[in-house]
Amino acid sequence: MRILLVEDESLIAKHLKQALEKLGYSVQTAADGEEGLWYWQEEDFDLVLLDLGLPKLDGLSLLQQRRAAGDKTPVLILTARNAWQERVEGLQAGADDYVGKPFHFEELQARIVALLRRLGVTEDGETIQVGDLILNLARKEVTVDGKRHTLTAVEFTLLSALMRRPGQVLSKVYLMELMTEDSDDKDLNMVEVYISRLRRLVGAKRIKTLRGQGYQLCEETD
Repeated sequence: MRILLVEDESLIAKHLKQALEKLGYSVQTAADGEEGLWYWQEEDFDLVLLDLGLPKLDGLSLLQQRRAAGDKTPVLILTARNAWQERVEGLQAGADDYVGKPFHFEELQARIVALLRRLGVTEDGETIQVGDLILNLARKEVTVDGKRHTLTAVEFTLLSALMRRPGQVLSKVYLMELMTEDSDDKDLNMVEVYISRLRRLVGAKRIKTLRGQGYQLCEETD
């Protein structure tokens, strides 16, 4: 899972990045609102952790711009614990949840898990479930209509990315980046090949193609 952390306090950003990466998340940091906007526009993220008191472009304006552009990436805002008005404004602007500073990292971790669960992803550390699709993270198996299918490494990588962001469109470039980090071994056609293989496993209607945009996991198959 890829997280964008927009936080101008360098020590907080450093500690959060290290702690989240120990849990297996991939974290991109941005030190101000303009940098955060650039990353948010140019790359795909599963979650944004957003401080509101940012230089150059404040977090509230940043959030409003992305929501106005139709971006639905889950957002968890970071606010001062007693700044109730900030929290209200953030939620009204389109944030999905908040955590007040100072906070224990365990609280932030719990908020992330709870947020993803509310948005349709059930993740207990062992499985991810979206509708009647169940992905076992340890065994790299997907259960479809009660039948288990073992996945290859690449199939697992792509399906887990789609299941962690149900209803969101993931670009070919983003999925290709997940498949390989070797700049000399990147072929966007391979994404289509593996998506076709996944469709044969989970059902063609579950993975929708949006021409020129990417792929979207649909909970409903009708």
